[in-house]
Amino acid sequence: MNNLFPECGKWFRGNLHMHTTCSDGKLSQEQALQIYREAGYDFVAMTDHWVQNRSITSANGMLVMDGIELDNGGHNPIYHILGVGMEREISLDRSAKLEPQQMINAVREAGGLAILAHPMWSVTDPQDVMGLAGLCGTEIYNTVSGLPWNGDRADSSAYIDIWALKGKMMRCLAGDDSHFYNGEQTRSYVMVKANECTLPALKKALLAGDFYASQGPRFRAIRVGGGRVEVECSGAKTVVFNSNT
Repeated sequence: MNNLFPECGKWFRGNLHMHTTCSDGKLSQEQALQIYREAGYDFVAMTDHWVQNRSITSANGMLVMDGIELDNGGHNPIYHILGVGMEREISLDRSAKLEPQQMINAVREAGGLAILAHPMWSVTDPQDVMGLAGLCGTEIYNTVSGLPWNGDRADSSAYIDIWALKGKMMRCLAGDDSHFYNGEQTRSYVMVKANECTLPALKKALLAGDFYASQGPRFRAIRVGGGRVEVECSGAKTVVFNSNT
């Protein structure tokens, strides 16, 4: 059986979706980073709306990646695209007329990874996403999209099942989308297996799919072969395996 995760490397914990007073968050960058640093995170991306926060090589032991959240405002349907790990300034003007592919392309042209944010919260039409190219993945869970901060739209797993059924395999990430810092922070995260906690190594691992989304359980191996799936993980009360059968 083949292990879906590489044998070499270390696991690093990160949050790729959070906001500060640079846009609509309640805490300053320094305050928000301190929360995640004290929680033991290895890396984060500050993804303020239409504000490209620059990378910090190390913020007292925690890597801070370039981050931004792009959106098309009051456009219907609405799309929010996260940009992570950019190497250059994104060249794109804010407009409600923006199409999602334009935002994805702008992130990629700046050397970043593009992530479809909270499709369930956005009530995204699954069919519209089928034609999008260049996404690193999508958020399967977005903490602040759930109660008590928003209506109960945190879980986007049904979207991922629909796309898979139609032949579009979307990699799954989880993020807090922290705004209020009154309970949503440090709850949903991504675990990335990379050789080191550096921007190039993390981006390479994310592009390769060497990661998983979690709210607690830790995975050591997922093996697939011979019509079987074997999982090694920390203690879990229930394990649910989703498929199209």
